[in-house]
Amino acid sequence: MNLENMFSKYARTVPDKLSLKEIWEMTQANRCPYDFFGWLSSKVEWLSLYAIAKDEDGFVSKEAVRRLFDGSLFEYLANKNLGTNAKME
Repeated sequence: MNLENMFSKYARTVPDKLSLKEIWEMTQANRCPYDFFGWLSSKVEWLSLYAIAKDEDGFVSKEAVRRLFDGSLFEYLANKNLGTNAKME
């Protein structure tokens, strides 16, 4: 699914961010009949992304999803956490 189409269709609260409810609705709408393993793995993947990439307001940004797809999300989160921890010490 095209990233822009995904956000334009399912991001109703904030145009460029997905809430937990919106992620759940998206995975429900895009499941294949009788593919129970696919349903489960899709939920696990998206809920894992939500758990690690949500912001302080409880949303996953379009940029976080884009970073996940291009492989730079974990490096970005590590640098962000290092910066936060360095400021706290």
